[in-house]
Parts: sequence; structure tokens; C-alpha cells
Amino acid sequence: MSIVETYWSGVSRRLQEEVDTFNQLIGHAGEQGRENEQSLISLMARLLPKSLGIGTGIVIDADGGRSKQSDIIIFDLNNQPTIMAQTNQMLFPVENTFMVIEVKTTLNADEIEECAGKKSSLNKLKPRGTSLPDFCVVAYHAEALTAPITVNLLRAVEEAQRPDLLCVVSGGLLTGRADIMTGAGQSAYPAGIAALHRRDGEGSRVSNDWDVPEANENGSFVLRDGIRHPITRKGRKKNERLVAEPGRALLNFCSLMLTMLADKKAIPEPSLRHYMQDVAKELVVIPDSI
Repeated sequence: MSIVETYWSGVSRRLQEEVDTFNQLIGHAGEQGRENEQSLISLMARLLPKSLGIGTGIVIDADGGRSKQSDIIIFDLNNQPTIMAQTNQMLFPVENTFMVIEVKTTLNADEIEECAGKKSSLNKLKPRGTSLPDFCVVAYHAEALTAPITVNLLRAVEEAQRPDLLCVVSGGLLTGRADIMTGAGQSAYPAGIAALHRRDGEGSRVSNDWDVPEANENGSFVLRDGIRHPITRKGRKKNERLVAEPGRALLNFCSLMLTMLADKKAIPEPSLRHYMQDVAKELVVIPDSI
């Protein structure tokens, strides 16, 4: 495993433990959501260059259009004035906004419908001379018993209202637009699981060879090299269980997110992609029909 992969494995565990601990202590769903947003905002603040700002609020256009309230807004801090930042409720001109990220503690059908509504409100904005912001979703958990159930719910959403990129950290799930999710199958809305690779005698990942729980490993987690990994499924059957690698899912999400920002000329070409081995980008593809 590369230095970068090892580091992000630790980042993912720390983020998940922080979120789970706060959620157990706080109890109130609204407060949990705010703490979870703040945890991700802190991660983004350390990841993104200083030329980008990170806020929360509403995206607007010059015609009076407005998006729904957004958890995380990534905007141009250097080259555009934050003209509506004089109150806690910030309003961001769409021309100044590169990306909107929704944060979900547990992704379920209702949350997916809410995300679709937020993406729809963004789609109605009319930027002058720029493209619409990308719309991403990060969920710490998913309510569905298997990743394919979550993916089927997302694929049932009207195409224009689906997230451009989505990650369920605990289950290692990644899905998004076909031009972003290259290498995740031929679906119109590709999806895959960042599963744990088996290792060769030297400890290197074996390409497209996945760790599968033993028959007696019936819980939600398994230990591998002293690290707790969640168990997920690539299908509905018990023999389709896989050991997920949340750190690799989060690493791939961040790499894809940076590439999306680079495509908008918000940042230079990200160096992160050069520090990820091709095998670290491999996903277990979730087909259209499950």
C-alpha cells in the first residue's frame, strides 16, 4: 500500500470514529447533522488550496433564482468578491460557485429524494458565462442492507437530478456520472464498491482479487491486520459479501472531486492522482440489473 493510501486509511477511520462518537453523545438528529457537516468541512479545508473558500448557504443567480440550502459550498475566494457574506446566512453567486456538497449521516430513500430536489434547484439557476456547480453527496452510512439497493434508488431518480458524484464512506460505495466514474462499468450511472484487495506475499494489492468474509464472520465488521473493516455486499445474496475499504473509497472520492474542480479551472491539475496506483482505483462494479 502506498504512503498516500495508508494515510487516507487513517483519515477515514478518524473521520468515521469522530462522527460516530459525536452522534452517540449528541443524540439529537439536527445537531448530529451539523457536527457531521463540520467534520467534513474540516477535512475539505485541509484538502483544498487557499484560493477556494468553503461555506454553507444558498446559491443565487442574477435573475433572482436561488438554490435550496446547501451544506457545503466551494467557491472562488481569490478572484471573485463574496458579495453577500455580511450575515451568517451566506448567499453565493452561481458564477462564483464551483461545487455544492450535501452531507448525510445515513442515506435512505427520503434523503435521496431531498438530494434530488436540491440538485433540481441548482439546475434551474442561470449562470452568466460559467457552467453550473457540480453537485456531490457524502454519506457516512446507508440505511439499505446492500449497496445495490442504494444504487437502485439513485438510478431510479431522474437523470438530471442525480448527484454528479456520491460516496457512502462506511460501505465503500462510489457512484456518479459516467464521464466521472470511468472504470466502473458501462452503466449510464456507474457504481462500484471500494472493496479490500487480497495481498500477495510482499503485501502488495492483487488486482481485482477481493477479500471475502469467512463463513464464521457473520457480524457487520471484520478485523484485517488489526483494522476494523465493514462488511458489505455487491448483490443481495449472502455469498456476494465483500470486505469494504472505507479509506480507499474516501480517497477516490477526494481524487475525483479534485479532478472535477480542475476541469472547471478552479485549481491546477491535482497531484493526488499521481500518487494513487491504478490498482487503488479499482472498484467492484454494481451492474444495472441486480
